[in-house]
Amino acid sequence: MKNDRKCILLTVIIFLFIGVSQPTFAQSNDKTQIGAASWYGSKYHGRKTSSGERYNKNEMTAAHKTLPFGTMVKVTNPATDQSVVLRINDRGPFVGNRIIDVSEAAARKLGMHSVGVAKVKVEVLDKDAVAAANAAPRQSAFTIQTAANYKQAEELSRKLKAFDRHLPLEIAEEQVNGRKVVLVKAGKFNSRNEAEAFNDLLEEEGLAGKVSEA
Repeated sequence: MKNDRKCILLTVIIFLFIGVSQPTFAQSNDKTQIGAASWYGSKYHGRKTSSGERYNKNEMTAAHKTLPFGTMVKVTNPATDQSVVLRINDRGPFVGNRIIDVSEAAARKLGMHSVGVAKVKVEVLDKDAVAAANAAPRQSAFTIQTAANYKQAEELSRKLKAFDRHLPLEIAEEQVNGRKVVLVKAGKFNSRNEAEAFNDLLEEEGLAGKVSEA
């Protein structure tokens, strides 16, 4: 009987040790994770994320099950050799063994928009590297511009607002090559990559323009 109790006790101790010693992705020193990624888009655009922010399908953000909000990660799609740097601001994905849900803009940059799910590598970026990047001088903001007359500009603005009611819009009169033109300026993006990703979405609707510095 004593031997049986010892065996049971030993089994419990081993089980507890194994269970406690298995680190999660967020707690371990291993900053790389490989697995399936998916993306989410228009259906969730404008909704609150788990962090309290509004989800914007055009921004470089992602959902992860355990990483703290604000964590910056580099996501690479080996099939396309494309990478993006994303900020974690939501929880998920909760389907199968997927490890990350990226925004629609990020999915386009990674070359996985049409396939829906792809195998990726997720790397947590060092805080020092992120801090250094944030300390560097910010580049100019970018916008998507389309030349038009006033009637066309009003119609284009209406269609753009119907496409994305959160999209900042401006109709400006400027001199281009010595002549006066009306420009519709859509969005204000932190990088050219974000602007181009959104312009790709607009192209599907016949609303694309030219990415330019704001």
